[in-house]
Order: sequence, then structure tokens, then C-alpha cells
Amino acid sequence: MRIILLTVFLYGPLVHAANFDGGHHAGTVTSHLITEASGICASRTHRDVLYTHNDSGDTHRIFAISATSGARLGTIYINGAHSQDWEDIACGPCTGGSGNCVYIGDTGGNAGGDANTIYRIREPSSIHDQSVNVDGVLEFSWDQHDCETLLVDPRGEVYVVSKVGLGHHGKFVHLPASAWNQHHHVWVNDGVYLPITASSNSPVGGDISPSGTELLLKTYGHVYYWSIPDQNYEAHIHNYPQSLPYHAERQGEAVCWKVDGSGFYTLSEGANSVLYFHRRL
Repeated sequence: MRIILLTVFLYGPLVHAANFDGGHHAGTVTSHLITEASGICASRTHRDVLYTHNDSGDTHRIFAISATSGARLGTIYINGAHSQDWEDIACGPCTGGSGNCVYIGDTGGNAGGDANTIYRIREPSSIHDQSVNVDGVLEFSWDQHDCETLLVDPRGEVYVVSKVGLGHHGKFVHLPASAWNQHHHVWVNDGVYLPITASSNSPVGGDISPSGTELLLKTYGHVYYWSIPDQNYEAHIHNYPQSLPYHAERQGEAVCWKVDGSGFYTLSEGANSVLYFHRRL
């Protein structure tokens, strides 16, 4: 499979090259509450704060951690949300552009069926242990069976990418803003299949840069990069991506951009997981 992928990268149309280092230790997540970090995103309100959450089996909460040490800064319980299989988290503007929000994807298949629900909360004004209310709920149905990637662009538009098995292609789908708070699952049919072939069950996470012009998708063994200069994701996602340097992890499913675009973070599931930062060169 590696030989096949290498051939594709050599002869397919590559995106504009981006350079990052191989990653360095930014911190360690030592909190006993965080043992299956499945997603990560960078706060748009609080400097050097990242949000993460556990995989299936936890309750309706997310965690704020330090981007410089990995220490837990607070636990945020989300009133009105249910946790079946939370798989990814994204930070960005609230839908409509009013303030900053955090989006959580209950989209995985670990609990015997996909909930296919996105929860939106407003970022709290301060970081500490607290409870907040759901600001919006988006429920969708599609022709895919698993999803571990949730993306939000600078306009507050939401995208998901299906997780597929060996030899298949994940599907990139835009979720319409009109689907928020409809109290039923909205069918989404359009989408673009990724040009990369899954070498294992993937992708397992992703993030759109705060500028909206760069996109990352993560598998267990790679971080893939797309340049999206006009923020037309569907038009560019079919281009072959660049494979970035990546510090191998035990079961790394979480990736996000630093707010200033100077690099990206990765975090693995497991106790005492290392937070890595890959700096732009």
C-alpha cells in the first residue's frame, strides 16, 4: 500500500508545498480524566488553550488543556448534549459569525449505530470547571457509516469526512447551515471523495486553519495537507495532498492548527499522552 501511495504522490497533481518540522514535545496530558483524547481544537478566545474530549464511554463533557504544558485547565459539562461516540471537536466562529464556538461531533460508530449529531456551544468567557448550555444541534443522515472528522471554516460552515476501511476513499461532505436546530435528521447527499486510499480505518481527525486556506486530515500514520487558497474546499479536496512530517503516536486521532497558523498539534489516545507541536518552517 505504501508503494501505491508513493506512486500517486509522485505522478498526481500536488498541492502547493508547505514545510513543517518533525514535531517536538509541547506537553503531557497527565489528567486522569483524559485517557482517550479523540479530538482537539485551538480556542479562538483564550490564548494557548486547547479543547479536547474522550472517545466513546465518557459523559457529555470536554476539557480545556494548556497548549504549553498539557495540564487540564478545566472541565466543561454540556447541558442538553448526549454522548454516544464523540469523535472530533472543532473551534471556529459561531454559525452566523456572532462570537466564537466549539463544535463536537457525535458521529462515530463505536456504540452500536451512528448518532450523526453535531453539538455547538459558545466558548466560555473564562476557563474553569463549569457547565454550559448547548447553543445549537445539527442532526444529519448520509450514505456513510462512520465518521471521526469534523471541520469548521472561518464562516462557521461545518464539514464531515467519513472514516472508511482499507482500500476505500473517505467522503468529504458540507452540512448545510439550514440543518441547525431542525429537531430531525437532515439528509445530505452531495460530497467529494478523497483522492487518497485508506491504508487502515481512516481518516481519524482533521482541522481547517483559522485563515480558512489550509486543511489537515489525519490517519493513524500520516498527516495530510491541502492548500485551499479560495476556501472552496469541495473544489480542492480532490487534489492529491502533501504528506507532512509526523511524530508517530500510539493511537493518534487528534490534530489541530495553532491559531496563528505557525504549526499544528497532535495528541494520541491513552493515559499520559504527549502533546506534539509541528512548527512551520
